[in-house]
Amino acid sequence: MYRIALDMMGGDLAPYATLEGAHAALTRHDDLYLLMVGDEAILKPMLAKYGIKGPLLERCELVHAPEVVTMDDKATAILKEKKSSSIRVAAQLVREGRADGIVSMGHTGAAMVASKMVVGTLPGVDRPCLAAVLPNIKGDRTVLLDVGANLDSKSEHIAQFALMGAVYAEEVLGIKSPRVGVLSVGEEDGKGTETTRGAASLLKELELNFVGNAEGRDIWNGNFDVIACDGFVGNSLLKSSEALAEGLVHSIKESIMAGFVSRLGGALIKPAMKRVMKKLDYSEAGGAPLLGVKGVSIIGHGRSDGKTVGNAIRAALVACEHQINDRIHDSLERLLPQAAVTES
Repeated sequence: MYRIALDMMGGDLAPYATLEGAHAALTRHDDLYLLMVGDEAILKPMLAKYGIKGPLLERCELVHAPEVVTMDDKATAILKEKKSSSIRVAAQLVREGRADGIVSMGHTGAAMVASKMVVGTLPGVDRPCLAAVLPNIKGDRTVLLDVGANLDSKSEHIAQFALMGAVYAEEVLGIKSPRVGVLSVGEEDGKGTETTRGAASLLKELELNFVGNAEGRDIWNGNFDVIACDGFVGNSLLKSSEALAEGLVHSIKESIMAGFVSRLGGALIKPAMKRVMKKLDYSEAGGAPLLGVKGVSIIGHGRSDGKTVGNAIRAALVACEHQINDRIHDSLERLLPQAAVTES
């Protein structure tokens, strides 16, 4: 039985979406025990309405947290001003060993601060990173990291991101000996900034399947399984990719509905289109794992609906099942002389 702390008040659609997601996850996963963190006065009367009753209610627990971190709050507000916020209390449950992981759709910065400062980082990890699992044209998946946790990374940090991403790809996604690359502006060794060249140089010395520099197209063509970059670039890529996917789907739908013949053709390709759209739908992943912290941490999109929340909880369970933190710790310990970061 895995115990997951869910930030019930986080997200644009909370607590309705989090309640829907909680119900879906409890129904789907018999090995889930859910600690539902939020304002008890708001949540308790709503449980039965959202189907959380009977046997399902026996596998969940309300943990009172009267405060909410809003988008207008600073990420560090959880450390002083809002110690009783749902995201801070959820992180504290992991720190105290009452939960194995945390899931939040709320303030991304606050969730990262809570994970790093309250839950704590693994030994040897200086900068936890957010990983996004993206579909590629070969029908497989590519892990892109960091996608927003660190905006000004050094070469050593990017090398660590690559190492943690390789462990995640192998253990959770089942990719044997994942091909690792550093995002750059050319595949040749000398291309890129001083930071990316330094990261590539470090990765060459590690016991990884380091392929070399990856270009932007390699995120989608399936030539790499793991691509590491700093959080500024990764976050920009991720958000532009989400917008592009939405725009393509909208344009295709518009074109199909333009006339009788195209509508007829659209009916014929509808099953195939559904499969493609499912691959492009960010809600299928649920959220991005924050790698390098002592407990599992899944951070989702602010506009997540119930389906997305349920899938984020599933992602947390999968990470727990594969003991991802132990695997990352073991890999860092083995490669610490090359991969560890020491900052003043």
